[in-house]
Amino acid sequence: MAKRILTEMGSDLDTVAYRQEAFQDLISDGNLRSSVQDYVKKMDGLEYKLEYFRGRPNWQNGLDLIRQYRDFIENRSDLSSAGSRALKEVDSYFGKIKSSKQFVELCYFIDRINNMEGIDFRVYLDNNGSPVRMSALELAERKSTERPRISLIERWLGRKDEGQSLRDAGETNRLGKIIQEYMDKQFTAIVMAYLGQIREVTELLEPLDFYASFAEYFTRLRDVGFDICKPTLLPPDERKMTVTDARNPLLVEARVLSAKNGRFHLFPKIGKRDKKVIPNDIHHDAESNMFIITGPNNGGKTTYVKAIGLVQLLSQKGLFVPAKSAEMCFVDGIYTHFVTPEDITKGEGRYRNELRRIKDIIENATPYSLVILDEPCGGTSHEEGERQSLALLDGFHQLGSTTYFTTHMHLLTKEVDSGRYPAARNLSVECLYDGKEITYTYKVKSGAFGKSFGEEIARELGLMPEDITATISKRAEEKGFSGILRK
Repeated sequence: MAKRILTEMGSDLDTVAYRQEAFQDLISDGNLRSSVQDYVKKMDGLEYKLEYFRGRPNWQNGLDLIRQYRDFIENRSDLSSAGSRALKEVDSYFGKIKSSKQFVELCYFIDRINNMEGIDFRVYLDNNGSPVRMSALELAERKSTERPRISLIERWLGRKDEGQSLRDAGETNRLGKIIQEYMDKQFTAIVMAYLGQIREVTELLEPLDFYASFAEYFTRLRDVGFDICKPTLLPPDERKMTVTDARNPLLVEARVLSAKNGRFHLFPKIGKRDKKVIPNDIHHDAESNMFIITGPNNGGKTTYVKAIGLVQLLSQKGLFVPAKSAEMCFVDGIYTHFVTPEDITKGEGRYRNELRRIKDIIENATPYSLVILDEPCGGTSHEEGERQSLALLDGFHQLGSTTYFTTHMHLLTKEVDSGRYPAARNLSVECLYDGKEITYTYKVKSGAFGKSFGEEIARELGLMPEDITATISKRAEEKGFSGILRK
């Protein structure tokens, strides 16, 4: 649901402000957040009952549905502390339903069914010599295997059938079936008349779930030390973004810390050990909006550009963002390219698939778009990749869209430094190397990084030529195939 809403839900400045008010309400008021979560839970159950009735439209399922609907409206959660327009409207909406003539009639109808006016039973039960009264509702709602064997009906719908034995006729439990058929015929159509009102209520489930879930998510981020802020959105023609201490929210996941108190803990998913999620600033404007980002593998290039896209997306949908402060304009599209496995089903190798996707971006992006290209043109030779990357940079610089381009092709950074792209800047992910070990700081800074540390990483993993030879020789000796090794 979240993915669909974030990719499909429309936005404008007024809508963003409307949603931000609701999130401010829910993030700052835990009791209010709990009330909305309670709404979501109850509405989810109501929606299930509605769909179940639509698939099996009999009076018993209908009665279950309208009873649950009545209980939901009569015992709705308290939203009186809400200050936002959105939650005030929800509270007012359900208040109007409760006082409506249609809902009053629904409650009266349920009470009549519960009393079963005009239908009176007195029955003899097996192994019991005394007549026992059992309401029609009580009898009809029993499963057929649980209904008592009835030996005498005193009166049913105004008819007196003294002494008639259904058991003797071999029709055990037939009475319950008769009652059910009668109720289906008489009352299912009445239940159907209320489906529109119930469906209208359940349509609020998705937006309420959206607000409640994201408010809980941002609250948990804040509880573990992430800065959370309400971003300021600007018109598209300003073409700028300024974010302080942004973090990528994908670096954390929720885990139950203690079953005893039910609290949650959020921690980074980086490597094998928990590490602090490092914040970074983001800044671009119309005159400086193309960035070539270099640095070693695992240094944080991809994480950084994903954070940019996510901050833009969350802000534009009226959500809070994981940052200390954030101000940005609307964009008309967020276009991304990340390395994917070869598309075997289409008979395309990595390079063709990359260029096909980049072509789609070029054909759709505008000067008001955000474009994120993560190590494109890596599926061919280094020389060809450099030439094609420069062609792409020429095109995006001409177009004027805000572009972030991560790469290991250091020729590109030299072209930026030479002034070939006036709107372009070099960025790099910082890391420290003491001659033996690489230490990643995950900080993004100005300027190009002249080394990718590929050889150092291979040495750290034991994949230098002498390491490979030693490993093969050892394995050959252990497995007994050293005699066939090539010299």
